[in-house]
Amino acid sequence: MINQLKKIFPSLIHSKDNIQRASADYQWFITQTNEVIGIKKIELQHKEKTLLELFLTPYHGTHPPVTTREKNWSQVIFDQQTDALSKRPNHYRFIYFCLSEALSDPADFREAIAGVYPNQTAIIWNNQQEGIIIEEEKTMDEDFSYEEMIEVFTSDFFIDLKLFVGPFLTAIEQAPEYYEWIVHAFNALTKFNNKAVMSYVSSVPYLLSSSLEKKEHQFLIQAILKETSEDEELLRTIQIFLECNSNTSLTAKQMYMHRNSLQYRIDKFIEKTEIDVKQFEGALSVYLTLLFKNRYE
Repeated sequence: MINQLKKIFPSLIHSKDNIQRASADYQWFITQTNEVIGIKKIELQHKEKTLLELFLTPYHGTHPPVTTREKNWSQVIFDQQTDALSKRPNHYRFIYFCLSEALSDPADFREAIAGVYPNQTAIIWNNQQEGIIIEEEKTMDEDFSYEEMIEVFTSDFFIDLKLFVGPFLTAIEQAPEYYEWIVHAFNALTKFNNKAVMSYVSSVPYLLSSSLEKKEHQFLIQAILKETSEDEELLRTIQIFLECNSNTSLTAKQMYMHRNSLQYRIDKFIEKTEIDVKQFEGALSVYLTLLFKNRYE
């Protein structure tokens, strides 16, 4: 099939050519035998591209998807085909990873990740050293440590690994925006932070002070506040609580509330956002998020 296509599209190259597949001049596809091919965009009109997509899968990364699930997620993220997933997860999150150097065989990375997660995860590569791990459902053990995961990986492959752990979302329709956000956010974080593991919560002080666009700031605000984002009375309570140095007695007095009622609201916020505002990191991140939320309103 490739030889036949090459007669029609002379610029066609494929993975056996030891190509640099990140070239922006090419449109990339995956064949039914899981081989990556590229055709120069100048040779493709809308009609030709539509015909090719009838029997080839558009591809946007460096290493081709291996599993059906990865192919489906690629269609969701890059082609906005939200119906590509036959079984939608109730929750999902993206974990951006960055290797200090490229692996000779990406299957090694896949095997290492498979040894960490209880269920098979999808991996979408952005380039030869970076990509996302797609964690479906909240299946990880509460005692799981990404720092331990990095230590194991480093000892096995002798290269460094950085992780940026994104929020859990429910709407598959947000996946394309989520992917774009996590790529931009990770790149912004590298200017400020050298930690091996960063979560979206701990990243708030860095990201809100960065040059990200308004829509990317708003994505982070929604990720932090979750379903409480429309509960203005609850958010006002949390902001006053933080401005009172997390002193419940002082907050209750200032708001003319009983301490038990105040504590109920604080516990409600913590439960819905999964962020402990009684701890410094959570308190700082939520307070800055509330300030930026007010700024954009």
